[in-house]
Amino acid sequence: MTFEPLEKEYWENPYPYYQRLHEQPSLPWAPRAQVFCASRFEEASEVFKDPELFSSAVAFDLLLQSSWQNVGVVDVFEMLRFLVRARVNPLALRSAPETLLTSDPPKHEAMRNIVNRGFSPRRVAAWEPRIRELSQQYVAKLKYANQFDVVEGLTHPLPMSIIAEMLGVETHRLADFRRWSNSAISSLTGCERSLSPRVIMKNGGEALEYLRSIVRRRQQEPGEDLISVLVDPKHGDTLDTQSVLMFAMVLLIAGNETTTSAIGNTVKLLLERPQVLEEVSADPSLIPALVEESLRFESPFQFMPRRATRDTELRETPIPRGSTVLAMIGAANRDPRYFPEPDRFDIHRDTTGHLAFGYGVHFCLGSHLARLEARVALEELIPALAGCSVADGGAVYGDSYITRGLARLEVTRSTPMAVGRPQPAEGADRAPSQSA
Repeated sequence: MTFEPLEKEYWENPYPYYQRLHEQPSLPWAPRAQVFCASRFEEASEVFKDPELFSSAVAFDLLLQSSWQNVGVVDVFEMLRFLVRARVNPLALRSAPETLLTSDPPKHEAMRNIVNRGFSPRRVAAWEPRIRELSQQYVAKLKYANQFDVVEGLTHPLPMSIIAEMLGVETHRLADFRRWSNSAISSLTGCERSLSPRVIMKNGGEALEYLRSIVRRRQQEPGEDLISVLVDPKHGDTLDTQSVLMFAMVLLIAGNETTTSAIGNTVKLLLERPQVLEEVSADPSLIPALVEESLRFESPFQFMPRRATRDTELRETPIPRGSTVLAMIGAANRDPRYFPEPDRFDIHRDTTGHLAFGYGVHFCLGSHLARLEARVALEELIPALAGCSVADGGAVYGDSYITRGLARLEVTRSTPMAVGRPQPAEGADRAPSQSA
């Protein structure tokens, strides 16, 4: 069986392909993408847990290759503007910038130790009141409508608002943050790649130029926001400007995409399974288990690339040094060897060990925040979903081969909930006053 992970036809419904990948005696090879597909749970975990053998450092070249193939003469001017705005060495554009996602130990450990300060349990827990306040505000606008888009109304603005406030950037720029994030996801991982390189460069240059101005301000006058924590020596070791910029970009893109997809996918799964919706509506204590099963069943990130640093072997298949191996998160989380009846959505199953947030040294540092946002958002939204269903053609997945999340989720209500509309709670648009 041929499986090509970078082509659209395979991502409209990848799960039948995953079943067949699991059954192959040797490690599946994608000839056009030139990658090995580690689809079973055990082998994907092995790829994640051994960064010395399976490096992250150059693996994301896979995401950049096709974008560079489309560069034409008309894109050169915008590329020059990007270089000036981002202050990037031109030679660096042909490989992925060094970030938490693309670095290996020991450098990764040093960077992560600094960044972890911003995601301590205390700091994450301190955001729950603000997450609930915003969730209530967004849900209040949805629950009295007979038709609404859950993505537009809740799953996009909530995580983007929280990330922006955590970074200490102006929330009135949320539309720009969303455009920058969507541009990066579509340009790097879109199957159709409808954006031209000059649009990608324009959006990337704007994002980096704006974030650089924020970093400069925090270096001069630190506050209590996340960027200040990374640049203020009073907290310990600091990151240089370029590292902070790359971290902020990753957080705006990957952090937003993970939480947006997790919430949206869960809502769709509930609306397609009225009995499960009824069960969690009656017992909200089941919502954390619902979130975990949703993360397993429809993982927001479907794979992560790694590069073999020496000759090795997986599933009795030789892996030459320099080969790209995809740790297939979405497939591993549907492996019947680890999760019995993996294609059955069951909020009572044991989901321990699922790979939705990765594994090993690159385990997602924002996982606690993503889980908190998903839980609180669903606690507020689920009571409003009674009598709702997905509109015909209303579930549209985003154009991406690496992420699986909804770009639109139109929901219709069979009976109006009530007449009138309550006003959002006073102060719902304010940033939190407490230290986060």
